[in-house]
Formats: sequence, C-alpha cells, structure tokens
Amino acid sequence: MEIEDHYALLLGIKSPWEISSVDLNMLGNRVDIEIEYADGSGICPECETVCPKHDDRERRTWRHLDTMQFSTYLHAQLP
Repeated sequence: MEIEDHYALLLGIKSPWEISSVDLNMLGNRVDIEIEYADGSGICPECETVCPKHDDRERRTWRHLDTMQFSTYLHAQLP
C-alpha cells in the first residue's frame, strides 16, 4: 500500500477527492498532505446542480490532529 492510500484511508478521503502527495519532514516533526479534487465537474454552491468545474478557490491549509509526534497539515484548493 502506498503512503497516499494509507492517509486516504485514515482521513476518509473518497472520490472525487484524492491524496496527491505526503511530505514527511523528520527534522521538523511535520507531515504535509496535499489533497486534490480529481473531477471535472462539481456541485454549484448557489443552485446545487452538477456543472463543469471552471476554477478553484484559493489554496488553504488546515491543521489536523497530530500523527504520533508529527504536526499534521492538510492542503487543498476547494472547487
């Protein structure tokens, strides 16, 4: 099992979302996880219909619960 699949299971990430990378910084005691929306369509926040995705919002970072002694951060652009 790849590390991305491992973290996807731990975090409950399901399609159309996917873990694109996991960066483990041993010296800094930090894990950075990149999450991507892998679909060309999405639900409109105004009318809630499925339509083609045209752009993404600003990239955001969230602090997650620690992974053992490592600070864990999630990074994503919401559609």
